[in-house]
Amino acid sequence: MDTILKALLFRLREGCSWRALSIFAPHTTIYTYWKRWCEQGLWDRILQSLAEDAQGQLWSIDSTSVKVHKHARGGPGGPEEQEIGNSRGGANTKIHALVEGKGRPLRLILTEGQRHDIVAAPDLVTGWTGRRILADKAYDAASFRELLQTFGLESCIPPKPNRKDPAAYHKGYYKHRHHVENFFGRIKEKRAIATRYEKLATRFLGLVTLASIYDWLC
Repeated sequence: MDTILKALLFRLREGCSWRALSIFAPHTTIYTYWKRWCEQGLWDRILQSLAEDAQGQLWSIDSTSVKVHKHARGGPGGPEEQEIGNSRGGANTKIHALVEGKGRPLRLILTEGQRHDIVAAPDLVTGWTGRRILADKAYDAASFRELLQTFGLESCIPPKPNRKDPAAYHKGYYKHRHHVENFFGRIKEKRAIATRYEKLATRFLGLVTLASIYDWLC
């Protein structure tokens, strides 16, 4: 198992093809383990276990766009099912994340690249309570603020410029929102995250989750 894990971490870092992993073991064997672990939800369970040690009262949410390599096109179900969208920059996928007070990831969601950030926001915060959620202006919606209150969460979201009745927010707390940006910067140091090469959304999310586990442990 050590060899398989080393091969997966190598691919995460280098973004190489599966065949290139033959330097570790037969690439078909490595991919079979990877497929099985993704389908069994292994990486999700590990991240959930790590999330039990979440710290701080100021948690942040945001998203980052990832360009999709041309070879990642053509997955079963079409682009929508594989969470691949189109924008001016071409094909892309969005990674949405919730991080705790030290910037370590707690929950991850994929959407098509053109989807608005607030679409994934409710699923990011569901199940949490007793914290203050920091988010940028994209999340400035009365419905989302009310949802946070329903969950027992406070909000720190700057209002959009066109707000007629802008909500107040704590500028000092908001300065800590950089933790989620820093998290995205760290996982995008991995070439397999900076560019999406996976056809299947579940496989790409598995890589993002593996990178997040690495971020917790290293």
